[in-house]
Amino acid sequence: MGYSIFDETMVDMTWTAIEEAAGTGAIVLLPAGIIEEHGPHMGLAVDIYIAYLVSVLTKHELETRGITSLIAPPYYWGMSPSTGTFAGTFSVRKETMKAVIYDILASLRRWGLNRVFVINWHADYHHCLVILDAIKDAHRETGINAICILTESDVLRLHLTDAEEYVLVQKAPPSPGKPQKYVDLHAGSLETGIMLQYFPKQVDAALAKRLKGTELTYDDLKGLGRSDEATRKLIPGGYFGDPSGYDTEAARKYIEAYSKSVADTIQKYLKG
Repeated sequence: MGYSIFDETMVDMTWTAIEEAAGTGAIVLLPAGIIEEHGPHMGLAVDIYIAYLVSVLTKHELETRGITSLIAPPYYWGMSPSTGTFAGTFSVRKETMKAVIYDILASLRRWGLNRVFVINWHADYHHCLVILDAIKDAHRETGINAICILTESDVLRLHLTDAEEYVLVQKAPPSPGKPQKYVDLHAGSLETGIMLQYFPKQVDAALAKRLKGTELTYDDLKGLGRSDEATRKLIPGGYFGDPSGYDTEAARKYIEAYSKSVADTIQKYLKG
């Protein structure tokens, strides 16, 4: 990866280059995440680093297929009531988040960039619903064709139908590995492996190897966010998963396959 999460994004383009790209029908990829604690072994920006990474890899994949895309400045002011008890988790109000995403989309629409695909890496239920609400309002009020890319499991989790015009379902994303008895979703082996592979300065690998994996099920995680005390008791280290089990090569293969799947999904949509 480049010098920062702005590398290869619209931030490093001139306004004339953006206007020219809009005139040729370029699409926009909008990485979305949150600044949130990710255990004692990683920095706060894991979700936005990975959303940015998927966007860059997707952009490269689309380029090989003759599809021009721009990457919008990564959006990272999200919601996470489940981990808000930990220092470093910036969780904004629903109306704040919705307004900013709406305004980002409205700006893109004003410049003639009318097709936007949101690539989100933060799974909090409330966070995801606000993204969808902002997209719905922006579509209705500005006419922008903005869509959030979700997996089939996301559709079920968010109680959607797969028929929403603001949702694009990513068919058959790659499996993160063999089925495991316990949940490994937040700062566990996969995210630790991805970060070590692409952003190694953001990970204390020696500490990760010393961390004990959590033994939590999805039912256990229902207790997250009920109170600061309950959350601290459930995940005292601020992670759920097994950071010590990271495999950087497996993580690389997974995120490359995941990004290719996103590109496949976008290309299929563009073809109608």
